[in-house]
Amino acid sequence: MNTTKPDSRIQRYCEAIIAKRMGDISALPDRLVKHVFCVYEDFIAAYLNVLRQKEGKPPDWFPESLFIDPALGDEMRHFFSDYQHITKAFLILNKQMDELRKIDKDKQPNLYEHTVANILSHEHR
Repeated sequence: MNTTKPDSRIQRYCEAIIAKRMGDISALPDRLVKHVFCVYEDFIAAYLNVLRQKEGKPPDWFPESLFIDPALGDEMRHFFSDYQHITKAFLILNKQMDELRKIDKDKQPNLYEHTVANILSHEHR
């Protein structure tokens, strides 16, 4: 019997997917780390709901591991629901984080801080 709470499973999926996608983000500003987790948690919860519906699984089903299928993520951008906004926020965040990782914060501190501030301007919680 699995006694793990669904929220902790989503959190573990987020940690694994963030680590695979972005590497270690612990050195980033705390507020940015929290924002990344919030966006990913929203997206993963929505993604799981879509995946469950698509595969005919019960609402409490969780896969052993989670891989984000880009095609399913792309489909989610076209839903007329909150999924569209959640997916858009997820995709924008990933692009912004890719840009942030290209900046040497020691050599370009102003650009780094400006980019962090720009990412955080999209906070929704």
